[in-house]
Amino acid sequence: MYQMGYFYGIDMTYIVLVLPALIFAMYAQSKVNTTFNRYRTVANRRGYTGAEIARRILDMNGLQNILIERVSGNLTDHFSPKENIIRLSDSTYQSTSVAAIGVAAHEVGHAIQYAQGYGPIKLRNSIVPVVQIASFAAWPLAIMGVLFSFSKLANFGVILFGLVVLFQIITLPVEFNASNSALKTLG
Repeated sequence: MYQMGYFYGIDMTYIVLVLPALIFAMYAQSKVNTTFNRYRTVANRRGYTGAEIARRILDMNGLQNILIERVSGNLTDHFSPKENIIRLSDSTYQSTSVAAIGVAAHEVGHAIQYAQGYGPIKLRNSIVPVVQIASFAAWPLAIMGVLFSFSKLANFGVILFGLVVLFQIITLPVEFNASNSALKTLG
């Protein structure tokens, strides 16, 4: 059996598997930020804010029970199914930009998914807490493992990172569906 070798105690097989995932994750985040920044200065023709569009789409889908709140930050927008609240960031809530409308509509799409009983969103949200812990711990564990020459710890950190990336890839259809659900209402 062929063995790839080790680099500072880390099995190179993990590096070969994780490096493309890291590059893909950085590319995807870059595309989101670039697209948002390109359209954040383009005003929508009707002058609606992100919060107004979110409310309109919710109401059109019979989801009057879902609240909309403003949260600090940039692109910190999310739907909390436990609280039935859509939280829109400073860059979305009051903005009339095309980017803000798109982000707000996307978050409403997640609320629509829940209302329709869309299975993949429920599965995704049930494992989010575990993924958040893995995401938080992956790099520190890998770096500590390398610094202290503890290969098992380093490998565990790399594996955690790989699992986080795998989770993100698997849940891409949920994200696309959320955008499509809101666009159907607007269309």
